[in-house]
Amino acid sequence: MLDGLGGTDAEESWRWFIDRYRAYVRTCLGRLIRPAARADRAVEEIWSYLFTSSMIQNADRDRRFRTYLAGTVRNFAFDWLRAHRVGDGDLAAEPVAPDDEPVRVHEEQELRLWTRQLVQLALTDLARSSPDQARALRWFYGLPDGLDTASGETRPASWIAARLGMKANAVHQLIFRARNRLRVCLEAELRDTVRDEGDLADERRLIYGVLGEESPGLGPE
Repeated sequence: MLDGLGGTDAEESWRWFIDRYRAYVRTCLGRLIRPAARADRAVEEIWSYLFTSSMIQNADRDRRFRTYLAGTVRNFAFDWLRAHRVGDGDLAAEPVAPDDEPVRVHEEQELRLWTRQLVQLALTDLARSSPDQARALRWFYGLPDGLDTASGETRPASWIAARLGMKANAVHQLIFRARNRLRVCLEAELRDTVRDEGDLADERRLIYGVLGEESPGLGPE
């Protein structure tokens, strides 16, 4: 996944990387850097930081990519806050988020955000081949378009059937197939970001644990 970031097609690979993880990085930074205008500035700066520092290209491929990326973004945020406390014109007088909150709290938030990130990537992948399946899952489980919230309003099969021009029974079958395909997409993403089989089993447990809390019934049975 990351090998192309330092190869001959690095520019295209970096565009893919930024597009893929922008929402996750922006949301993580937004929880540490406030107000939103400061986080927006920081998220634009982090890409050049990651590129020039080779932090991503040189990442240990045997480590879990989730924890590596989260730690990198968190450290960047704290360094950014320290650098912009004073002497930065219009930003100098703005309040900053405390940098002494327990790391464990941030890690728990990051795990939830990463789980939502995986679900969004899986839904995007699913929508390429079956838009109706992706829409049905979003409506039935109240899945949001972004990462800031766990879930929204859920819709019954009858409501979905009216929107898709189907019978309610057909919607239940559609959701069943879509849920199975989503799990396949999630599994592929997990295997792409965790190489060690032992770590993979633990990562799967963590991700599906969060998924089971936020969207009961969406994870494996």
